[in-house]
Amino acid sequence: MRKGIDAYKIKLLALFFMILDHVHRYLLNPVTAPEWIPLITRFVSPIFLYLMIDGFYHTRNRKKFLIRLFLASLIMDLGNIAINLYFHNVNSSTGQYSLYSLLQPANIFFTLALLFAFVWCLENIKHHKNIPLSIFLAIVTATLSLISEGGIVLLPIAFIIWIFYGKKSLQCIGISVFCVILLAHALINFYTSYKGTTLYSYLCFNNEWALFLMIPLVLLYNGERGLNTAFSKYMFYTIYPIHIWIFYVIRLLSR
Repeated sequence: MRKGIDAYKIKLLALFFMILDHVHRYLLNPVTAPEWIPLITRFVSPIFLYLMIDGFYHTRNRKKFLIRLFLASLIMDLGNIAINLYFHNVNSSTGQYSLYSLLQPANIFFTLALLFAFVWCLENIKHHKNIPLSIFLAIVTATLSLISEGGIVLLPIAFIIWIFYGKKSLQCIGISVFCVILLAHALINFYTSYKGTTLYSYLCFNNEWALFLMIPLVLLYNGERGLNTAFSKYMFYTIYPIHIWIFYVIRLLSR
């Protein structure tokens, strides 16, 4: 056994903080809930992205991996649509259903699937395989990821993880630089556009800069898969949609 933390243990830790983040988002009163919770949970989606890209290089069947992500995304969307139709969750301004009102609350599977495909395209370009098609698909997947959940932040992280794959120190430097850029952007927005709130509250709200908290886990990751069972393989695919649907329904019932 190598020193450090394997992927299974990192996933368990990330799942705990993911649920904490969603409790804060869907169940707690935004006025009285601790503002700092989104800061300590911001590492969750990028660390899952990191493990997914690592899995890209170790899986025996990339096509099957990608299909599994898109299938999970489709199931998530169908569940979201069913809940929103049942509760007649329409657009508050128009009173009509919209794409947003039907597909909320979330679907990180779609973003991860797009970024998996994006990294695959980059690998093909790097190794001179199907270059015209790979360039086209890289542009398409990158563009779609920018309008998917968290993609505008996760796309640069995916590129940093890919381009420095196998070089943890450079990955961590790249992530740190990106976080500094995000923090600088948040500070500029605060001092030029926002009134009536404190800097602390604003940085807790505009919190993407805090994804640097993934760095300790990247450094501790020992490259081992850890527990290898059906549960460990599919727990994220199961826990993510089920707990979000439960929390979302509770929130809709309490309106």
